Amino acid sequence: MSLLSLVSCAALGAGIALVGCSPPASQAPPATATSTSAAAPAAPAKAGAAPTTEVTANAQTECDLVCERAQIVARPADGPNYHEQATANANTVLEAMHDDLLGCYKKRVAVNPNAQGSITIDIIVEPDGKVRNVETSGGGVLGDTTMSCLVQRVKRASFDPPHNGGTLRIHVPFSLRRVAPGDETF
Repeated sequence: MSLLSLVSCAALGAGIALVGCSPPASQAPPATATSTSAAAPAAPAKAGAAPTTEVTANAQTECDLVCERAQIVARPADGPNYHEQATANANTVLEAMHDDLLGCYKKRVAVNPNAQGSITIDIIVEPDGKVRNVETSGGGVLGDTTMSCLVQRVKRASFDPPHNGGTLRIHVPFSLRRVAPGDETF
């Protein structure tokens, strides 16, 4: 949609008439001899004759405007994407914990070789980057000792302080399972 269409749409919404157009016949007021609407000039009577400028009330041009929905064009970011930076930091910190978290799971597998499960860890990070709280859901098959080991390791983590202060909530799903040698993990 062009800028002109948007301006025209706004002008019609504000009740401003466009020059040279009148409302459709079903909405047009009755024509009078004192009409101030502009009309199309009459066609020349014969070839070579000068066009006449006689205006008649019945010669008005009908116009229509269909206003499409407005769309806001995204502006380029004025600064850094803090959400993206916080996500990258969280992934870096969690990757650094990988061996410790895997160690918690390996202790459980040593006792119960069939132990596996999916868990979700929710981490609340303080304005200084330290972990305030860790909650888990799922993982009942892993046992309390394994879950406590995972929580204690995550509580020792340190993240970048959240932008503009306040707290940051990090929601992390995990899958703990045995993998045969040669199998790829994702």
